[in-house]
Amino acid sequence: MKTIILKGKKYKIDEKGESPMMQQLMAQGAEVMSACNGAGICQTCAFKVVKGKFSDKSDTEKMLDLPKGQRLSCQCKPTTDGEIELIY
Repeated sequence: MKTIILKGKKYKIDEKGESPMMQQLMAQGAEVMSACNGAGICQTCAFKVVKGKFSDKSDTEKMLDLPKGQRLSCQCKPTTDGEIELIY
């Protein structure tokens, strides 16, 4: 389990589980926007990495060519403890 800080609150994320970080955050009460329900195309679940490391970029993230330091919470999991800031 990895700890992710979002808006000052700590969330436990199972980096080895099947669910992406977005679903795990939402299951713990975090408000994460998701217009495409996790398909990776709307970018509303985008976040800025404040600190920490995350899984390799998915093919979807590569195709979207996100700005440096941004990821989609529906497409990744943390590989270390970290802190994120939601974009939307």
